[in-house]
Amino acid sequence: MAEKKRKRWNRYSKASQFAPGAGGELAYTGRYFTFQETEVTYRESMRRRIVLTAGSTVAALVCGFMPVPALSNTWYVLLPFMLTVLAVASQVWAVCRMAYWGNPLREYVYDTTVKQLPVRTILAMILSMCTLCGQICYLVLHGLQEGCSFCNFAFLGLLIVIFVCSAVWRRMEIRWKWSV
Repeated sequence: MAEKKRKRWNRYSKASQFAPGAGGELAYTGRYFTFQETEVTYRESMRRRIVLTAGSTVAALVCGFMPVPALSNTWYVLLPFMLTVLAVASQVWAVCRMAYWGNPLREYVYDTTVKQLPVRTILAMILSMCTLCGQICYLVLHGLQEGCSFCNFAFLGLLIVIFVCSAVWRRMEIRWKWSV
């Protein structure tokens, strides 16, 4: 049972990749993953990641500050929107870690960023579409209210921007390869 639990949570995998050095400092002894520059260079891939992350982040922030009536009291729009913002924030976190560690990436950084980016992008895609469907349902049930039609349509458009940025990013991330 204990072996199964340790394997499941894998708490000590990062610590096992370090060994004490001659001066008492810890030295990394694990594997490194290097970006394979077949289609694009590492710098170009990071530029694309940053641009797509910035597009999703700006769209999510602008959506949050818009005076859309559905975001004030409708759970079926508010809940998926909050989860969409969290999914976009997790994408930002992954790209920041990748940019900080550079190329090559340590194994534990690779596992928490590159391996999980396709899942994070598809999560943002699904949640943005759930928010879009909830907003459309709200508009069907309550109609366009006075003075809010531009905000409602801009909100829908920005959700589509989040979806498209995540879809393009997922497609690119699947094509790009890393080697040990």
